[in-house]
Amino acid sequence: FASPDSSTYMERFDAAPGSQLKPAKVRYHQVDGNSLTIGHVVSKTPPPPGSTSFHSVEVVHAGGPVAERLRRAPRIDATYPVRFHELPETGCSPAREFAAIFEVLEGMMLAKANRQSLVLWVGRPDKPELDGFAGFLGMLPFRGISVALVSADAVRYPDPFSYRTPSGVLEHDANDPARMGKCCVSAMFGPLPARSFTARLREWAPIDVQPPAGCAELLRLPFKIAGLPLPMITYAGEYEKGVAALAERISAAYPAGSLCPIVSCGEVVDRLGYGLDVLAALRERGHAGHYFTHKSGETSKRWAEYGKPELLGWVAQAKAAGQTPLFIAVGGGCNGNATGVVAAMTGAAFVEVPTTPLHYNDATTSAKKAFSLVLDGKIRAKNLLGTFYLPRLVWCINETFLTSSTASVHSTVGECTKTMNMLADPSSAAGRADYANILGAKEFASDTTRILSCIDGFEALVHFIEDAPTREAKAAVLRLGEAIAEARAAAQCGTETARAAYASLCEGRRQLLQRFRARFYELPTAARVAIDAFLTVSNKEIVGAKAMFLAYEDPFEKYRALLFEYAHTLGHAVEAWLAGAIDTARASGVAADIVEAAVRNHGQCVGMAVVWAGAIAAELGALEGDGYVCHQGMVYLFNSFGGFSFGPVRALCDALGVSKPDFLREVLAGVRLDNKRGYCECGDDASVDQLVTHRPGRMLGSEDPNAEATLVF
Repeated sequence: FASPDSSTYMERFDAAPGSQLKPAKVRYHQVDGNSLTIGHVVSKTPPPPGSTSFHSVEVVHAGGPVAERLRRAPRIDATYPVRFHELPETGCSPAREFAAIFEVLEGMMLAKANRQSLVLWVGRPDKPELDGFAGFLGMLPFRGISVALVSADAVRYPDPFSYRTPSGVLEHDANDPARMGKCCVSAMFGPLPARSFTARLREWAPIDVQPPAGCAELLRLPFKIAGLPLPMITYAGEYEKGVAALAERISAAYPAGSLCPIVSCGEVVDRLGYGLDVLAALRERGHAGHYFTHKSGETSKRWAEYGKPELLGWVAQAKAAGQTPLFIAVGGGCNGNATGVVAAMTGAAFVEVPTTPLHYNDATTSAKKAFSLVLDGKIRAKNLLGTFYLPRLVWCINETFLTSSTASVHSTVGECTKTMNMLADPSSAAGRADYANILGAKEFASDTTRILSCIDGFEALVHFIEDAPTREAKAAVLRLGEAIAEARAAAQCGTETARAAYASLCEGRRQLLQRFRARFYELPTAARVAIDAFLTVSNKEIVGAKAMFLAYEDPFEKYRALLFEYAHTLGHAVEAWLAGAIDTARASGVAADIVEAAVRNHGQCVGMAVVWAGAIAAELGALEGDGYVCHQGMVYLFNSFGGFSFGPVRALCDALGVSKPDFLREVLAGVRLDNKRGYCECGDDASVDQLVTHRPGRMLGSEDPNAEATLVF
């Protein structure tokens, strides 16, 4: 590489490139099933980018003669492990298909397959319709690994870009730009003559929203992924008008009768009524749909919670009626991530309505959607099984942030401290030099450290949320919401009296929420202005920071955009461990004050891990003096409420009898199952660390160009 101040790098930083999507190409190789070997498939399948070989071969099959012969064949090349996995019988049931895919993939993950593994699907001559499973098996692990499809179909070629399971409910179309040109089928093998296939990407068609000039209620944040503009809309007006405006935009994008909306939300958002409000607004505009609720929390971010027969049945009904299923995820990051996977697996359209700041400025700004690996109620690894899938629209109504918890607000800040430390101000001369090798960075480069000036707004928002009357007002809404949830089933299939009682409860909740929001507008003007500034600046800077890397340079977050994983590997592992520990503590009767004090959301664990990363960098001599103080100070500045303190977690460990060695052992086990493994060649006891050096905004460089983010001289 040239030095960062070279004209070549400056041209790269200042470039204005367009779409970064490239149509995939796949080669079909003619083979005789009777003489096919695993070694031949491996030799003809392109290895993962940045690698010259495969880490393992995961053979998946549904029985049949070819699979049986491969299983019994002697291994000549033993340089990589080969493991066989049999797909369970599904009987054309969408729910059983969904479960079968994830059951096979969980086995692969526990056997330590990684991004450099090859999934080898072996088809059956009597059941060519099963070949559609191949793409899903490669699409989901780590959001995409290589697949070699061995088809026994002697009549027609498999389509490597468009495939579906026998039920027709689960389907994938790599020509849809929402998938960003991602195709996991790397090579195909079968009895037909050899040929090549090239994808034909369609035009990107988001639900485009352009705020009118001078409109103070609508704000569109500049954002792109792979050169594709993604409408990210902030509605700063009244909540009910914001819901109506969202429904109007969606209705305008789809002809009457052509849409089947499916609103998905967790328990808390259900009790607040946000999901039902969106569905009701769409129903008023002629789009009848369905309402799906699920358990809340990280331990419920698992495939079994979402692969419900009724949910997949609604998708099947919509497709049978010629309608477009549209999943609308209303809530936080867990809901958005998991619902996005279901939308991607069913080929449905997707819209996100974030109700927490972190979901808006962090989760929705990534095309990554994923389930975690959750076994026996414990998170073994976060976000391990998922895909890349763009929403058609992200619509945020600011007033929903008022019902956030303090943990949620701290989560937002924790992610902000990560971004500020790793990026600082790339619009400055020093920042341009640090990030000169990022393609098209100038379009979105800005000063992320502006967030530090919004500390007053952060503290005012936490004070508002923690104020006793505010907490009681929110609790009253949630209590009524619980009663509404219980009455909903009776209203749907009951008498007119039951429906009237249900409607009365919903109206009561609407009035309670109006009074709750009125409390915010009763705050002193200075406090409201400060809170608005905190939300506006943090959203703009974090969204812009993500766009700087994802717009053109690294939309799949595999190379330079890995910097956004700073402090995440350890943070994820602690978060996963803590979620299980909290559940255990509640079930075993540990004092409620100890348990609740120890609750730490995603961004809080990231914030704690930022401090730990700074300490590690200091021990290594990479971060000293003012640079170290500045790095650590970004977290400490926002810790006046103790949201990033580890002390309460230590107290929980003591209450559960968990020793320090036990804690470290379990956390490190989570680190070793992290979803980023396989990016670089590492042994079981090695890792690739990300650390800040000298000062915030400058990261340690790497000699590996595939892992490099910035160069240090």
